[in-house]
Amino acid sequence: MSAFIDLLFPPLCVCCRSQRRQQLGLCPDCLARVELTGLSACIRCGRHCPPGKCAPLGHGYSRVLSLAAYQGPWRQVVQNVKFGRDRAVARELARELAALAKASGFPLPRAVVPVPGAGKNWRNFDIIAMMCKELAVTAGAPIQKVLLRRPGRPPQVELNYKGRLEGLEDYIYTAEGTMLEGTVWLVDDVYTTGATADACARALLVTGAGRVYLFVLAA
Repeated sequence: MSAFIDLLFPPLCVCCRSQRRQQLGLCPDCLARVELTGLSACIRCGRHCPPGKCAPLGHGYSRVLSLAAYQGPWRQVVQNVKFGRDRAVARELARELAALAKASGFPLPRAVVPVPGAGKNWRNFDIIAMMCKELAVTAGAPIQKVLLRRPGRPPQVELNYKGRLEGLEDYIYTAEGTMLEGTVWLVDDVYTTGATADACARALLVTGAGRVYLFVLAA
């Protein structure tokens, strides 16, 4: 039935709206404009940046792995799946990230942990949960929702790294009785300043985790 519907109403490229959509929600032309990051990017920010730029920050996580830069067509793809507009593409992205994780050679985790957030949106969809599921299958590890946020704080999109980190120090915490060990894979949708991931990683290290690796769709 879905193939028949696609024949009648071809899915459009989320960026240019052409009927040539092929992979990851994009047509070949828009996909060619995506800056892939993966294993070639900076280990601290998941982006292609000058050597040494991120080293002095001293994040709590060991490395971040992202699929692509959060700009241009890729930004539109990620925004599309974050708000539940295209679940088929969301599954495709989650599987791509899991495949990248498998190819990375990173130590397998004892647990896959989602970054706490708003969770399901108004379309009753949680992209981070889908990402965790695919990564957990790849790693053969359980998903543990041990990170929590205290209620009442506004979004921090407009704050810089220092401002975010200060605001998150007492905001993100682990569930009572949480005890982790070994490697943990931390999962979020987008990496911006790194403050949220840093706060989450530090909270996990306090519980006994050895190393924390961050996986995101975009950075």
